[in-house]
Amino acid sequence: MNAKIKIGIVGAKFAGSFHAESWRTVRNVEVTAVSDIDDNARDAFMKKYSIPKGYHDYMDMVKDKDIDIVDVCVPNFLHAEVSIAAMQAGKDVVCEKPFATTLKDGEKIVEIRQKTGVNYFYAEDWIFAPALVRAQSIIEEGGIGKPVYLKGKESHSGSHSPFAQKIKYCGGGAMIHLAIHPAGFFYHLLGMPETVIGSCSDGGQNNLMHPQFEGEDWGIGILKFKDGTRAVIEGNYVTRGGMDDTVEIYGTEGVLKADLTFGNPLSIFSMDGYGYAVEKAEFTKGWTRPAVDEHASLGYKDELAHFSACKEGLEKQRRGTTAEAGFNILRIIDAVYRSSREGKKVKLRIDG
Repeated sequence: MNAKIKIGIVGAKFAGSFHAESWRTVRNVEVTAVSDIDDNARDAFMKKYSIPKGYHDYMDMVKDKDIDIVDVCVPNFLHAEVSIAAMQAGKDVVCEKPFATTLKDGEKIVEIRQKTGVNYFYAEDWIFAPALVRAQSIIEEGGIGKPVYLKGKESHSGSHSPFAQKIKYCGGGAMIHLAIHPAGFFYHLLGMPETVIGSCSDGGQNNLMHPQFEGEDWGIGILKFKDGTRAVIEGNYVTRGGMDDTVEIYGTEGVLKADLTFGNPLSIFSMDGYGYAVEKAEFTKGWTRPAVDEHASLGYKDELAHFSACKEGLEKQRRGTTAEAGFNILRIIDAVYRSSREGKKVKLRIDG
């Protein structure tokens, strides 16, 4: 494919911005359109990223014959709706997590993807985070022996977006919004777990810190795989000091630990503070460890480069990024919720 791949982004807010920044680093790609119902946000986005076309209604954008890939960067509850519309219009899709907010919507996405035959790229950035890519290569060469226990966590102090605070918009709380990252990475490494045990704060007044959140502000899932391997996934909104993403993998011959957000060599002491340290950090005074390049360290740049290469037929799509993978990862999160509600272990179909 010699002509540039044309990208249309749906959503001109937070996720749309870091996708636009990351697309800029990918060869043979051009963001040519953006859609957002907020006219001011859309116009500012177009100006900032030099995007020639803007649409108020994403349905008009997906019909644009010049667009090859629709990049879905809208609130969770719209992921299925926009993805399906784009696929039905014959467009390939990149979609931010989560895959959908309900299993019913997830099943519909898989059905439409299989029916249309277009490419669907589930954007789990942890699969492409350089530290975790290196970790996977060390595991595959036997550097820590056989992994027997894995721990993964994403946490921060809570989203300010109203969409993240209402279950009808988000699908839940910290599990579906944050713990879905370690769930996706462990699925990529190990496949589908056999059983899931979950425990979550109960939302609202029963949360640990955030009564205004309808969904849980803390949750964990314990995953057991067919070979006996265990994994723990955690998502919480009770962590001060900025985003905290960590992975630990314990093997028969060693231990591997990765810090995705604070694993950099830069430390700064500032009396007055400065502009930005890391996502969700409350202040920048005193000693801080600012991110050097979040878009790279969290995998966004390499993720979108991989999707572009798949579109060109240069790379084979990684198994943790397919529509079927996105649906299975959603099934894991749903099992955590069911286990927490029902107080019992949930058995999963592993051929799904």
